[in-house]
Amino acid sequence: MRSNLTLPTDQPGDEKEALIAAEASQFRAVLLGENRSVILTQLFDYLLERSADRRAPKEIEIAMAVFGKSAAFDTSQDSMVRGHMSRLRQRLDHFNTGKSGPRLQIPKGEYRLILAPGPEDTEEEEAVPPPEPPPARSAAWRRLAVMVAASALGWAALFLFEQLNGGPSPLRQTAFWGPVAVHKRLPVVAVGDFYVVVESGPDGKPRRLVMNPLIQSGRDLDNYLTLHPDDFSKLHDRDIHRVPARVATGAAAILPLVSAMRADHGIPDMTPVSQLSQDAIDSGNVIFIDYFAQLGTPRSPILQMSGFVPGENFDELRDIPSGTVFTARPASAQNSDVTHPAVPAYGYDYGYVASYPGPSGNQILVISGIEDAGLSRMIKLVSDKRDLDLLARQTHGAAAFEALYQVRTVGGLIFDTSLLIARPLKMAGPGTAGR
Repeated sequence: MRSNLTLPTDQPGDEKEALIAAEASQFRAVLLGENRSVILTQLFDYLLERSADRRAPKEIEIAMAVFGKSAAFDTSQDSMVRGHMSRLRQRLDHFNTGKSGPRLQIPKGEYRLILAPGPEDTEEEEAVPPPEPPPARSAAWRRLAVMVAASALGWAALFLFEQLNGGPSPLRQTAFWGPVAVHKRLPVVAVGDFYVVVESGPDGKPRRLVMNPLIQSGRDLDNYLTLHPDDFSKLHDRDIHRVPARVATGAAAILPLVSAMRADHGIPDMTPVSQLSQDAIDSGNVIFIDYFAQLGTPRSPILQMSGFVPGENFDELRDIPSGTVFTARPASAQNSDVTHPAVPAYGYDYGYVASYPGPSGNQILVISGIEDAGLSRMIKLVSDKRDLDLLARQTHGAAAFEALYQVRTVGGLIFDTSLLIARPLKMAGPGTAGR
């Protein structure tokens, strides 16, 4: 089953990409306007991200990437993916009702997103040869294209809003954003991307994709196999990286904020963390947007000076001074009030932010969360001057600081955020880490 883009052959490549971006942004805005469609938005983002791949994702891959299931999840016994795919297909069909021209579609019985011709173009398209496959592009380019396309209209609207209001954003005056806002060099927004290895079965054929917190690069895989020689014939490096939808959309929301607070209104570059050079970290301003478990991947020294470290699992972090382990807990029936069935299920996530100077007068900012809710809430928090001013008072205006927030959710919505820990970071010297 192949994932390809079906378009009339007389349309140039740039026009095809513009059509995809426009259709995706409009449909995504509709989904975001429906509170019940949060999971459908995540599913759509994943399909959009994978639309440039020649191979369509398998049901188990979707279950793992979108719904957080393990590789042991039995898709033959649980129709969760199929059910949500059907709902998304129905919403997309409804969105396309009455429209003319090419439109996004999910073919029945398939797990892929295509750009198909409108009904008025079908007869003409049948008379021409099938289009050539799109030209090959680097994986990093495709990721960034998807990230920008998924939020193109929302980004543009927010950017224009800031520009039309005139004057620098009040965020420029906060301790968190101030160093980046006044620095002569634009920051780089570094988005966390997952490194995925291929696991083969006894017959040597690829069986599944594996994400392991101990394996974040090809070098990590080599080290892991040295310590686990029994896995040498099972795990394989295919240089696969994936930017989660929540990270990509969070990064897109940060771009206009930074532009609005700078006097030059410059727009930052955006790059996957795996493509970020050491020189860029040492000499430039960098805004990391990533899940907390992935913060060990950047060559930034944040985890060398932080009072927090990732836990044994992706959903944990540990406070070193107290030894407390904070675990993200999704909303489930087990968390609801059994004595009051009407009380909805609730869950917990944790968000993390940090700011500290680099070795050459640059500034490093970190916006993170254990899972999606924590990350999403931190994106909003750093966009609010009142929240940032409160954080500055808690850290006594320190140039280097970090903070941990508890984010409480119910019914898939965030309804409460509490500051748990806010403290200065101890710097051993200019631009060096120490604790």
